[in-house]
Amino acid sequence: MPSNKWKKRVMKTKGFLCRACSYLLLRYTRWNAGRLRKDIAGRRVDKIHAGCGLVLLKGWLNILYEPKQEYGKLKDINGALVLNYNLLKPWPMEDNSVSFIAASHLIEHLDLNHGIRFLKEGHRVLKPGGTIRLSCPDLEIYARNYVTGNMEFFENKLIKEWCAFPQAKTPGEILAAKAYDSGGAHKWFYDFDSLKHVLKTAGFQDVKRCRRLEGEVPELDALELPERELETLYVEAMK
Repeated sequence: MPSNKWKKRVMKTKGFLCRACSYLLLRYTRWNAGRLRKDIAGRRVDKIHAGCGLVLLKGWLNILYEPKQEYGKLKDINGALVLNYNLLKPWPMEDNSVSFIAASHLIEHLDLNHGIRFLKEGHRVLKPGGTIRLSCPDLEIYARNYVTGNMEFFENKLIKEWCAFPQAKTPGEILAAKAYDSGGAHKWFYDFDSLKHVLKTAGFQDVKRCRRLEGEVPELDALELPERELETLYVEAMK
């Protein structure tokens, strides 16, 4: 059995080769973005799953960003369309071209300025009347339970499991850990008012708080895990 150290070396080597290949094939260029734009338009993509991770939805364009994986190439994985692409760059889609965007537990991984940049691109590619759905950890839920001293919330098995700092034990430590998550993987912490503000800043209208599985965006049962409901804010907005 290969050691974990050896597995990590293999993964790093594969990542380096994928990145080198992407550079050699000019996948980080405007030329490639233009080619992707034509390809995506030709496939009549109407739904974008941004920050998809391992959840690949058929009938959607599933977008993730893993710098060590092959970049800027559309792939069909078990019938799902997948693209490794940095969505802080201009999106390779035409204006007013898609009906739905879903981003589950993604926007907290962007700082405030990058979050607005992401949302402005989402607004650009949505059709008039199109809908974006966002979910993220809810600052209000964490803050309310902290202020009221609700130890039941902070001692919940899942809340502890989602805390990236094992040494965080007190409510204050767990709240701060959620904000920073793994030393900076989380870049911002939203409540409804602040998420509504950035959506309005990006041009969206009719921003509303939703319940899990409640809203206009389809296939929410595949996007929103029931166990994350106790910490999550769900919001939809219309262009």
